[in-house]
Amino acid sequence: MCQLAESQDVNFTQTLSEPLTIGSHIICTGTPSEDIPWFAINIGSEELEAGRSDISVHFNVRQPQCYVVRNTRRRGKWGPEETTAYRLYPFKVNKQFTIEIVVDETETLWAVDGDHYCSYVHRNPSPFTARWIEVTGIRDAFLKISKTDNYPTLAPERPEISLTTSIDNPPETEQPVWKPNLIATITKGVPEGYQLVITGRLRPMLHSFAIDLMDGAREWPLPNIHLHVNVRAHVESQRDRQLVVLNAWLGAWGMERRQRTARLIPGTLTTFRIVRGPTEWSIYADDMLIGELEHRASPGGVKALRVRGDLYPQRIFLCPATSTPIRD
Repeated sequence: MCQLAESQDVNFTQTLSEPLTIGSHIICTGTPSEDIPWFAINIGSEELEAGRSDISVHFNVRQPQCYVVRNTRRRGKWGPEETTAYRLYPFKVNKQFTIEIVVDETETLWAVDGDHYCSYVHRNPSPFTARWIEVTGIRDAFLKISKTDNYPTLAPERPEISLTTSIDNPPETEQPVWKPNLIATITKGVPEGYQLVITGRLRPMLHSFAIDLMDGAREWPLPNIHLHVNVRAHVESQRDRQLVVLNAWLGAWGMERRQRTARLIPGTLTTFRIVRGPTEWSIYADDMLIGELEHRASPGGVKALRVRGDLYPQRIFLCPATSTPIRD
């Protein structure tokens, strides 16, 4: 299936020639209008009827508030709104954007200008029952509906993480400018006895962030995650240590390991080190051990790093783990 549609009107609807399936890929380009404070992309089912039709996914960009709402409407009633995103608000008045949407088995994934922005778990009605896509509130809209085996298709080339001789010797090759919410490749993996070093600044209003070691440098199809490190400062934020959640995704999430072990100071430059041991991954924050997770899949399969959330990397490299950090 490949459908194309374009319109200079601020509202238009494209009827689907066949149902959406896993891997259905929707690209929408357009320009937010100065005289309209919001715009929306709706994936709808049943016959289109203003204000009443079921909407599987409502992607509503609210310019004055600078956030994006996702929701579902069934039988005329809206569900709870979702607003969490993986990156800062990306839209500007009179600046053209490109939104990519891919349909997965359990969710839709949304990217803006090549960077993953958010995901939305299927509700009832599911996008698999959709009959039309509506674009409203933007100028010069263009819509393309096709299939893909990769997402986001507009993602920039993934940087490669450099290897160096020790933590005290920076890589000889020039470091890339590390963007927030990055994915980087580790082509030769993380050998046993080596460590991945990530130095970055924590957001002053620290909420949460995640560091993932994955078997592929992509967002979708969903890669296996050998190690998921999720630091949650917002959970019981009055306590002096932040919650660290460790897990792995190997087709599904495994058993979580939770411990309140991180003593991070918001707004500061912090160094995280992930050490590959014989049987486990060890995670350190400024030389303090904050968690360990046993290998749940062959560690040689790790080929990529993903960082999401309130950690803004400035330096990333791979080197031998030669020192013995403090255990608390």
